[in-house]
Amino acid sequence: MKPSFSTSEVARFCHVTADTIRKWAGGGRIRVFKTPGGHRRIRREDLIRFLEENSIPIHDDLIESAAKILIIDADKAVSAMIRRFLERCPTPFQVETAHDAFEAGRALALFRPDVIIVDARLPGLDGTDICQRIRTLPEHARAKLLSLVSAETANQPAAVRGLDGSLITPFSPDDLRRALARVGLEIG
Repeated sequence: MKPSFSTSEVARFCHVTADTIRKWAGGGRIRVFKTPGGHRRIRREDLIRFLEENSIPIHDDLIESAAKILIIDADKAVSAMIRRFLERCPTPFQVETAHDAFEAGRALALFRPDVIIVDARLPGLDGTDICQRIRTLPEHARAKLLSLVSAETANQPAAVRGLDGSLITPFSPDDLRRALARVGLEIG
C-alpha cells in the first residue's frame, strides 16, 4: 500500500484540481509534508482522515484489504504463537510484534494497527496503562484493544481499563478467534 500521495493524486481522490489541494495545504485544511526536492506529499492516513472529516467518499485504492494486528508481549513464544495462528488463517492479516515499550512505540507510529493485543503483565510496565495511553492518541482512536490477562485479573471490567476486550491466558486458537470476533475481526 502506497504510504503517501502527490497533490495530483490527492486531487483525483477529492474530485478537485491539484491547485485546490495546494490551496487547502497552504491554508492548513489538509496536512502535507515536503520531500527533500520540495514536492508536497500527503500521507495516506492524513488523506483518509481529511476525506472522512469532509464526507468525501474514500476511493477503493485507499482501503487496505488486510487488517493490521500488533501484538505487544514480552513473551516471544506467545506472540509467535498468535502470529502463526493469524498467518495460517484464510483471512488476510498483517501482523507485527513488539516485545518492549520501545518496539511498541515504534510499531504504533509506523504500522498503525487496527487491533492491538497487549499483555497486561509486561515486565516493568503496566499493560493497562499502555492501553489507556494508546486511547489518548487520536491516530489510534479506532484501534481495538485486547488485553492478555491472567485468570486472577480477568474479573476486572474491560471498560475500566479502556479495553475493547480481553483474552484469558492460557488460551486456545478458538479463544483467540472468539476474542477477535468480539472486536469485529472475523476469521474465515
